Amino acid sequence: MYLRILKKDLKRKKTMNIILLLFVILATMFAASSANNIITVIGGLDYYFEKANISDHFVITLNNNGDEIEEFLSKQPNVKDFRREDQLFFNDKELTKDGKKLAEFANAALLLSIDNGQLNYFDKNNEILKQVPEGEAYFTGSIVPKIDLEKGDEFMLKLGDTELTLKYAGIAKDAFLGSEMFNNPRIIISNADYEKFTGDEKVIKNNNGTIYYINGYDTKTLESDLSDIPGASFNKGVSLVRTSYVMNAIVAGLLLIVSICLILVSFVVLRFTISFTINEEFREIGVMKALGLKNSSIRSLYLVKYLGIAVIGAFTGLLLSIPFGQALMKSVSDNMVLGNDNMMLINIACSLFVVLIILLFCWRCTHKIKILSAIDAVRSGQTGERFRKKGLMHLGKSRLGATGFLAFNDVFNSPKQFCVMTVIFTVCLLLVMSLANSANTLSSGKLLPLFGVQESEVYITDTELIAKVMTGEKTYKEMSSDIENRLADNGMPCKITSEALVFPTLEANGKKASPIFMYNKDTKASDYTYSEGYAPKYSNEIAITPQVAEKLGVNIGDKIKLTFNGKTDEYIISAFFQSMMQLGETGRFHESFEVPDELISQVVGFQVDFDDSPDKETINSRIEKMKDIFNSKYVDDSDGFVMACIGANIKETINRVKLMVLLITSVIIILISILMERSFISKEKPEIALMKAMGFSTRSVIAQHTLRFAIVAAAASVLSILLSTPVTKLCIDPIFGIMGAIDGVDYNIKPLEVYALYPVIIIAVAILGASLTALYMRSIKASDTADI
Repeated sequence: MYLRILKKDLKRKKTMNIILLLFVILATMFAASSANNIITVIGGLDYYFEKANISDHFVITLNNNGDEIEEFLSKQPNVKDFRREDQLFFNDKELTKDGKKLAEFANAALLLSIDNGQLNYFDKNNEILKQVPEGEAYFTGSIVPKIDLEKGDEFMLKLGDTELTLKYAGIAKDAFLGSEMFNNPRIIISNADYEKFTGDEKVIKNNNGTIYYINGYDTKTLESDLSDIPGASFNKGVSLVRTSYVMNAIVAGLLLIVSICLILVSFVVLRFTISFTINEEFREIGVMKALGLKNSSIRSLYLVKYLGIAVIGAFTGLLLSIPFGQALMKSVSDNMVLGNDNMMLINIACSLFVVLIILLFCWRCTHKIKILSAIDAVRSGQTGERFRKKGLMHLGKSRLGATGFLAFNDVFNSPKQFCVMTVIFTVCLLLVMSLANSANTLSSGKLLPLFGVQESEVYITDTELIAKVMTGEKTYKEMSSDIENRLADNGMPCKITSEALVFPTLEANGKKASPIFMYNKDTKASDYTYSEGYAPKYSNEIAITPQVAEKLGVNIGDKIKLTFNGKTDEYIISAFFQSMMQLGETGRFHESFEVPDELISQVVGFQVDFDDSPDKETINSRIEKMKDIFNSKYVDDSDGFVMACIGANIKETINRVKLMVLLITSVIIILISILMERSFISKEKPEIALMKAMGFSTRSVIAQHTLRFAIVAAAASVLSILLSTPVTKLCIDPIFGIMGAIDGVDYNIKPLEVYALYPVIIIAVAILGASLTALYMRSIKASDTADI
């Protein structure tokens, strides 16, 4: 009997049931794939690191033979063992194809011999790379999406006076430097090819580098024990490497948020559908009660129907979640070796969870059946009583036309129905707005303070220029003078400044840390922003981030020991500030602190301030001219500089998620508009027929119904605009907190995009879905008033 009822009901309400089925499929597909992906990425890191034989700590040095560091490590009681991996550093200008740069990358790249590799590197099939044929090369990291190479294509690599032609062998996965946030690609070649470069004395002098992989007995104190390693350019624990993969988990997390919203939307749609069905079938319910059926039996009839829809939808969503999840994980799996033996089990569990929640929700929503009685079948579901006014609006006082008045009056008279749609539209629009605000902020000069950099007219972050300082080919002062002279010769007199990076050792309460300290001899400490305390006023005062303070167990006003260039002094902490440099582990000196020019080996970039104070248009034209002068695309304004610091891949990833959410949101709104309008037409068929009998044209009635959805979408847009900033802070601030900005950021809001474009899209989509569905009213005739 239940199956016969289900079959007839599904045939009778095809549109509503199909749309409801689609929502269940979408909810299941997203829930299963997103939950599985989050578990795979987060749990997969441990799996990946174990397979790669990752260490507890990492140290990178430049132009250092390593003897001093090896001697230091051998004397540390907490060091269990260490591995040394020699390699060569180079910049993007030294990697070419057909005479042009193969790819643009802001950070230094590394050249590694497979025989020197101290980690396990993997090919695209997750097999360990044990050998590389002579004349071939594997690429790792964020460079892979940027190169236009097919397997077997040739490219040129020139270091010093040695140039070699290599063939692209494919992608390799690097657990240490393979994440998007590190943005340090490696090229893995054979030992024979590597020795051709190391045979060049110029290469050994200018491009030599070493990575140490260190394991300790007590990993909690290892970073503190190794904080004063001499001559280290990078000196961090595995926790920082783990954090660098956060964007992969964030993408999966964003998709899970979308899934949760979809499930909530599905429940809201389900509740509306059930309520509408019960209101429409008052006669059947009344008759069944008159025949003696119990409430539980009648509710079970409806439960069978929604169980059928839930099972079919969940099963279909389960099947679709497998390829969908694999597609979402493609960009992640290109950089990681992921292992998840429970993938199918997780998908099945999520599908069953969706079915169970839907059934519980259905049982809860059918409680209205209890209050219906047999007499309701006689009274056509109405008591004939009303103790309040029909609505707030009056036709006589309204300046709207008949269509406008009826549309607004319907919305105000049925607040529950239209509020449900408003909430759904608002949630969908807020998701898109939050992602847009995040992507726009990641390429905004508003983040400059978080990188410890002052506002300048132009920023140069070209790796070749920075590498000359890193390798000691030129001092920072010489490099700055060269840039000034080249620009002056091209009619652009200017002043060059830089934020240098130095690595002192801090000690307090028996703990040590080695954060990056920012140093610019041309600025004052008071020029920068601080979240707590005051800018360093005296030479013995410093400012640090809360992350560093937490590691050392200190606060503002405390004294710490600072060791730099072999000299140890006491300093007072005068302030805390936010920073996204080295994921928040940063400090700043007072301007009187002296850093010898020969000790400045790393700079954030070169800041250009022109002598003639040009306008924005002139600056933009000069930026293009400077790109030609330095043969580099890494000449930017403040927005471009921030993107170069963060990594364009991160912004692109969020943009891809944003576009996907916008597409899904549009589909959801169309489906809801079709479902709701079809329900309204079915419910209001007698009224529509009466309007036609009174002389209203079909076009006028369609316009009235369509206008109702436009009003709802407009109201949702207004709510979304008001809530977009606080919701963005609530959802996205934790992401920036992981990157170092624990107190949140000043978001870059683009009003035209966020407050105009997206609301217009949502309104247009709602109107489209409602107007196309309202065309069904052409089949309703004036004679249908007999149904009243």
